[in-house]
Amino acid sequence: MARLFTTVSSFVFVVVVLLLLSEVSLAAAAADADGDDDNPVVKKLCTGTPFPELCDSMITRYDQSKGANEESLVGMAALTSAKLLLNATATASPAVQRDSHPGLSKADEICFETCFKELTNAAQTLDKLCKSKVQLPQIDNFIKFNKESHVEWNCERCRQGEAKHIADDVSKDNEAGKAMAVLEVLVNKVLTK
Repeated sequence: MARLFTTVSSFVFVVVVLLLLSEVSLAAAAADADGDDDNPVVKKLCTGTPFPELCDSMITRYDQSKGANEESLVGMAALTSAKLLLNATATASPAVQRDSHPGLSKADEICFETCFKELTNAAQTLDKLCKSKVQLPQIDNFIKFNKESHVEWNCERCRQGEAKHIADDVSKDNEAGKAMAVLEVLVNKVLTK
């Protein structure tokens, strides 16, 4: 029995060491990738945006970002923004909110339904503006129209009491809202050149 315990312990130790070594290798590879693969055009575009690291990841997640022109890079950021808005729609769905918060009032449910529709329409519109050829002037108009209409890219207004403290895809500082703030700056940078 002691021999079995020693064998199992040795095996577990070896597995743990191998896992730790693989984590170190992955971290080193990621650090090398960050250091060696920086795209100067992306870096320049993302400088001055409210969330430069998010901006970088919104663009460089696409293989086509290497060697792409600024307009195409902004199109990639717009496509990522559309995807993040779609993520938010899944959380904003009244059915999801009812399941997550059984005491949801009818008024809050209606609010989430409205927010769900707004986020869905925005995601679909942005996605269409990125198909085939990116349409930056139309994306700019889309952003301006929504800003003038005081559209927010979250459903914070639908939450009451303790629910306001929930951090998710529809809370005040969600990824979709940050992405839209980045996109606004990127579009202005490229169109005002």
